[in-house]
Amino acid sequence: MKALQKLLILGSGKMGGSLLKGLTSNNELNFDISVVEPNLIKDNYNLISANKIKHYQSINDLKETDFDTVLFAVKPQVISEVCLGVLENLDQKKIFSIISILAGTKVETFESYFGLSPIIRAMPNLAVSEGSGVTALYGNNNVNKAFKETTDKIFSGVGEVIWVDNEDMMDVVTSTSGSGPAYYFFLTECLSLIAEDMGLSKENADKLSRQVAIGSSDIMKSSNDSLSSLREKVTSKGGTTEAALKVLMSPDKEFYNIFKKAIREAYKRSKDLSN
Repeated sequence: MKALQKLLILGSGKMGGSLLKGLTSNNELNFDISVVEPNLIKDNYNLISANKIKHYQSINDLKETDFDTVLFAVKPQVISEVCLGVLENLDQKKIFSIISILAGTKVETFESYFGLSPIIRAMPNLAVSEGSGVTALYGNNNVNKAFKETTDKIFSGVGEVIWVDNEDMMDVVTSTSGSGPAYYFFLTECLSLIAEDMGLSKENADKLSRQVAIGSSDIMKSSNDSLSSLREKVTSKGGTTEAALKVLMSPDKEFYNIFKKAIREAYKRSKDLSN
């Protein structure tokens, strides 16, 4: 029997925990997983215990050092400390592959510590925990076909995957899909508050708004139509939807421009973090 690939996950916060949940819930993904996280939240603790994953408080506590892949899911502010910990505790005779899900942290940061290691930068969003996320991937010149396929397998098991050839595009990805769930949550929140303001109970407004978002998402997922075609199918001439869209899609593009400005601010922040 072929030995399982050994995967070390450094960090199990919101995103690391979401990815871990996705990994353990997909039967097609089969890794020998170890996790280093000093402050496990209850949900992640239960997840690790239920799946018999090895957990360590500190990288200094590792009982094995020959991992195939190291996945960095720590905060960018502590990356130097963590990289030094990896150098001190992992077998340096073995070249291990690196996956990073750190926002705003370029591949060159890891190259400065790990030299010729194959390195893939990933930008997943929070929906990987539900198996419906989307992840953008970028690899350095040392990434071979096998590592690319392994990484694709990890992230396609928890949602959709796209590859980009230019690392600068990762800032665009961060500002759109990385932060994207929050935009949809806010739009749904606005719809709920408006419905409540117009007379619905808070409970009904919340239920209605959530289901509108879920149902619309299901339609987008199952349809091959363009987004504009889907919108047009709901928009009857002279109807209520058309009346609303005349405001949202006014000639001055006020709504579009506000949204565009917000995403550009996220993009600028991602660039700032990268630099």
